Amino acid sequence: MTRFYRPDRIDYDVVVLDRDRGISRWATAGVEVVDPPQALVDGGGSLDSDSFRGYAASIAPRLRDFAEQVAGADQFGSNVHRYQSYQVVRAAVRDGRGILLAEVRCDGSVTIPGELDQDLRRQFIGMINGWLPMTIREIDRSSYENALMSLVKARRVMDAMLREVVGLAAGGLDPMPWDKVAASMSVNRETLDSWYRSPDGLAK
Repeated sequence: MTRFYRPDRIDYDVVVLDRDRGISRWATAGVEVVDPPQALVDGGGSLDSDSFRGYAASIAPRLRDFAEQVAGADQFGSNVHRYQSYQVVRAAVRDGRGILLAEVRCDGSVTIPGELDQDLRRQFIGMINGWLPMTIREIDRSSYENALMSLVKARRVMDAMLREVVGLAAGGLDPMPWDKVAASMSVNRETLDSWYRSPDGLAK
């Protein structure tokens, strides 16, 4: 089913330390109101998934400018400082109710809550419809080296898919309780904790 998006504002966020809780979190340092003629398709209406992803990616240059302003011009004598500043900012595209529609990073990468990564989607479909079914033929031909290579490749795609879907389930707009995610995978919570941890430890 096609999803549609109507961006209303862009929050420019920075990572700050929450000393009371002892963790890092996102804090909004600036807000940009979306100009409707730029955000909406010709003739009115909302953006479809592809158009919205392109729109979100176009924010990256402004986000990089924001990162350099936050870090201070005097720190940009080296690429290391620039890279570090790029890691602690994001652009959060939100709708009129303040719901996060997309997270944009300085490198132009776009994360849309509830949407499967497009590259991973293509890999998974290619695995199911393409090279994985050929594995049986390779085994029948005693071409075990090719079969093993194919199976390892499939395992990597499945691991990536599991991680992605766990993230969508537990961190989406309507998040599943962590215990329920574990039960769906037929493992206990402790096992799930050991498999999947937040990559940056940031509180939502």
